Amino acid sequence: MKIRINGDTIRMRLTPEEVTSLVKTGSISDSCQFPNATLRYGISTSEEGTISARFTENHIGISVPANQLNDWDSDNRVGFEHKLDDRLLILIEKDFQCLHPRKHENEDHLYPNPTATK
Repeated sequence: MKIRINGDTIRMRLTPEEVTSLVKTGSISDSCQFPNATLRYGISTSEEGTISARFTENHIGISVPANQLNDWDSDNRVGFEHKLDDRLLILIEKDFQCLHPRKHENEDHLYPNPTATK
């Protein structure tokens, strides 16, 4: 899972395996090791009506209503977004291959880009 933070926007991009795991098990997580602490981040399902977020003890937790994830691993929806308190924008998306490959990245495990020329 990739996480990108830009101002008041958090974008999480998931591989096909991560999408399947989230749909089937109800949660996925990852972490980034800093010299003095670990940043943990994850997505889990909830029974709430909207996407929510929390940040506690170096952990970014995103909750998505379970019914929103129904069949996400097998349908064409790219993802979900929700704005909290007119400030924090949360985007959860399937991770697509770039249109222009980069030497340092292997993107074989990502979704094929739908705008790529066949």
